[in-house]
This record gives sequence, C-alpha cells and structure tokens, in this order.
Amino acid sequence: MDNIKKKTNIIMVILIVFLSILLEARLGLFELGSEKIDGLKGAATTVADLEIPEDVQVVGVGEATHGNVEFQELKMEVLKKLAHQGTCKSMLFEMPVADGEILNDYVHGKGEVQDAESAVGILQYPLYDTKEMAELVDWMKEQNASLREEESYRIYGIDPQGGEVDPDAPSFSDNPDANSDYRDDQMVKNLKNILAQENKRGYNQIIVTAHNGHVMKGDSVGYGTITFGEKLKKEFGDGYFVIGSEFYNTDVNINDAGSRDADYRRANHKFCSSDSLAKQAESFEDGKYCLDFSKITDSKSTLYKLVHEQTFMGMIGEGYTAFWETHKSSYRTKVAQAERFDAVVYYYQTHPIEPLHH
Repeated sequence: MDNIKKKTNIIMVILIVFLSILLEARLGLFELGSEKIDGLKGAATTVADLEIPEDVQVVGVGEATHGNVEFQELKMEVLKKLAHQGTCKSMLFEMPVADGEILNDYVHGKGEVQDAESAVGILQYPLYDTKEMAELVDWMKEQNASLREEESYRIYGIDPQGGEVDPDAPSFSDNPDANSDYRDDQMVKNLKNILAQENKRGYNQIIVTAHNGHVMKGDSVGYGTITFGEKLKKEFGDGYFVIGSEFYNTDVNINDAGSRDADYRRANHKFCSSDSLAKQAESFEDGKYCLDFSKITDSKSTLYKLVHEQTFMGMIGEGYTAFWETHKSSYRTKVAQAERFDAVVYYYQTHPIEPLHH
C-alpha cells in the first residue's frame, strides 16, 4: 500500500508541475517584468503624439497577430493621424490586389456591394472579415462623400497571392524562402507604383499594414531571408518608418484547422509574450502606450538597454498548433526591438476579433 501511495503522490506532483507549466505558458502567471522601468513614464507617448518625420514616404503598421481587435484598430488610428496632418490619404493592405479593388470601390460608392460588412465578408482573407475592418472602410466612405476624387481616401491590396498564378514564381512547397522573397518583391513593386500615384495627387506618404514579421526591418526566419520591411528600408532608407505592435497577454482568434479548406475553423487561444515592456502597459491609460525609439538616447539607462538587446516579442501568425501551449518560442521571436522598428505600441491585454461570416 505504501508503494502505491508513493507512486500516486509522485504522479500527482508531476501532474501539478505539468499543469503549472501549461498555465504559466498560456497566462504568464509567474513571469517577471512587474518592476517599474526607470525612465519609461517620461519616454512613453501615444500614437496621436508620435512624431513621424515629414520626409517619411512609407509608414508601416505591424500586427503582432492577425486575430486581435486592438491591432486592427491601430490602422485607423494611424490613418486618422496622418490624414489630419494632410500627408496621407491611402492605406495598403497585405491582401490580394482584387480584394483591395473591392474595398476601394466601396469607399468611393461604386460597385455592387451595398454595405461594409458585406464588403469585408467577400474578401479572400477571413482575418479581414471583422467589425473593425468594416468600421474603417465605412469611415473612409463617409469622409469621401464630401471630398473630390483627387482628395479621396483610397484602399489598395498589394499581395500577389490570391490572384493569377505567375508561372515564374518559385514553388512554396519546394522553396518557401524563395517564394516568400518573390512575394515580398512583388509587394514592394506594387507599393512603389501606388506611391507614385499618391505623389501625383499631392500626398507624400502612404501607409502599409501587415504582420510584424513582414513590415519589421532585418532578416526573419519564416518570412523569407529578408523581410518585406527590410526591402522597404533598402529602397527608401530613412523614408521608411515602421510602427510595430506588441501584447503582454492576448486572447487571439486564429485559424484552428491549419488550412482554409472545407474543415476551416477559427477559435480563441490565450498566450503571454513575457515581454517586460508590454507588461508595463498595465499601468497606462487604456492599458497601452507607445515608445519612439529615437527619443531613447541614454545608452546607460535600463530602458535603452531593454529596447536594444535581444528580447522576445509575441509573433503569432495564422495556423494554430497545440505545440504552442507549452513551447513559447513557437509563438515568439527574439529581436532587438529598436533595430526592427522605429516605434512600438504596447498593449497589456488584447482581445480576439469576431469574424462576421466565418
């Protein structure tokens, strides 16, 4: 009996440890990062007060995930800011070119689609099938009602995926990196053509929005050998300004099936980035704040070291696997944030999108 009791106790201990690790991995209950970071309060700003240089031509807006409300709302926040400054009236999305045309027709009162929710519901990427996206295109349409065509807000899709297959494009199954690089090259080409059009209209800036892993500068395993953002940096130099986003705790809506076939489904999953900078957002109004890394200049300060050293950031794409539950490295990427982004908006808690038709 004693042996049985001992074995039972050992099993119970192992089970408790396993469950504790699982809970910690999902919610970050035992993570450090609650300590105040010297100088953070003074350096923190808001998106509205973020200073984007006038000579910037391309403003990147990155999503730490595709499935959170806050990151979709950030797009409109940046658009309103630049539109108010009179520098930008267009937004480019990581979506097929044809989908961009559907939305652009809608915001100009053209086409057969009668309402915003129907417009986002027929797009090829379900992650845009949201109330937040519908609110964005409706806002643009309302603004356009009183504007001349040459002053109007415009939407563009720049992703070659979802259109006609280019026979010269590298096969994704044979060479994922080469395929990703080809895709990014095509997006850069599309972006440059659109920027030229916008310059003719009198606007010197455009906004491009995609996942953090695409718009950030530098190389990135899983996003090609060189990121879309790095290619924009090489093309535009300081004329490319990228705003990243980050969560501490997230409840994210994500593709749960690993494909978009007949078995397609979405579900919500909770994760913690363990990013101490994002943890600090808990003490800010609305649980968020922004850092402009160019303003953090004291190389001896804790804050400077934090944004320039390699730390984990949450990077959740589409396609959930149970492996994420216990292996944090699978949904986080280790980067020096100030080297990859010009600014980052940090959120303590982000909430799941609710797809309207999927």
